[in-house]
Amino acid sequence: MAPLARGQIPLWIPLRPSHHAYMPLRPVALACHHASPFSTSAASHAAKQRPRARVQPTKSITPASQTPTLDDLSQAHINAPISTFPAILDIPDTLPTSAPTAEKLKRLVAVGRAYLTFYKTGLKNVYHNYRASLPLRRELGLPAYLPVSPPRSTKFNEALRTASSLSTPELKLGRGRFQLIRRSARDVQRMIPFTLILIICGEFTPLIVPIFGNAITPATCRVPGQVAKEREAGSKRKVLAQQALAASSGKSAPMTGSDAERAQLVELSTISSAQQASAPQVLQACAIFGLVKKHDRFLGTVLAGPVYRPRLLRHLHYLNIDDRMILDAGVDALSAGEVRIAVEERGGGDVAAMLKGDKAEAVEREWLKKWLKERKGLKEVKE
Repeated sequence: MAPLARGQIPLWIPLRPSHHAYMPLRPVALACHHASPFSTSAASHAAKQRPRARVQPTKSITPASQTPTLDDLSQAHINAPISTFPAILDIPDTLPTSAPTAEKLKRLVAVGRAYLTFYKTGLKNVYHNYRASLPLRRELGLPAYLPVSPPRSTKFNEALRTASSLSTPELKLGRGRFQLIRRSARDVQRMIPFTLILIICGEFTPLIVPIFGNAITPATCRVPGQVAKEREAGSKRKVLAQQALAASSGKSAPMTGSDAERAQLVELSTISSAQQASAPQVLQACAIFGLVKKHDRFLGTVLAGPVYRPRLLRHLHYLNIDDRMILDAGVDALSAGEVRIAVEERGGGDVAAMLKGDKAEAVEREWLKKWLKERKGLKEVKE
């Protein structure tokens, strides 16, 4: 064999296997449209050499090694796999107003293709996440191909009535794997309608998705603007529900982010409180925790018993399990994304609404620590 010249690379060197088979792929890695079932015929190369604006979540102060992939997810991980979060949205930079019309049209096509690739990446992650969760679902006794979220076993009612049942099988999985099961089931429920929209609309999907919002959009396919809009809407729903709850009790509604508000949320998070609440109070608590769109919805009081009270109880039972898992590992082990999700699930999604980046993360971490400290004293939550 002839000796290699300087700069040449021997072709016989084997490629190293990838250890991140299920990590969210960057959109540019999916540029080969002929292999995708969602490919379209629109062709544009306007963004090949153009700098691109990458929309991505705020980096966490937690080391990246603590955020696992599907391949290395274990019982010891407190954070869910990175594939349960949206991938990076890589879109072309905005053109100046003086740019030619042809360039603007090319950029619009490139933006549509970037969104299309982002959505396809999210759907692939939904598929891989659910596939990875199947063995874990069997451990919990959940149906493999019916996307039911835990905790919802046949012993759920007994789990609400007996203190000994606090030692639930979900605790043995570890929080990272437990969250994988929950989030993959939630996303699979939205996968079919979202896929149909993506097939029909193609690059125009970003114009259709805001009409339906999170109701049909998997979490892995939600763009930052959609997430921020839903968070703002959830904050308004919570404030209205708090005002209605205060009016019924003759008290004033607490200020957002205050200790009084957190104390109210801790009180509402107890299973005994949900069991004894009236029908309007059940709807108000559901709105505060983001389980319904309105606290005064039509026929809400009629459906409170058969629909909304069980939904609220399932959510509170989940919070009991999740709180115990976070207490075991500590809030500092959570990534920034996990902290934000945990705070939102507990009704505090707007505690850092006026802040961004590290400042918002610090406020949310401190709020979650105080929440856990107050919840630790309850009989329902133990270390």
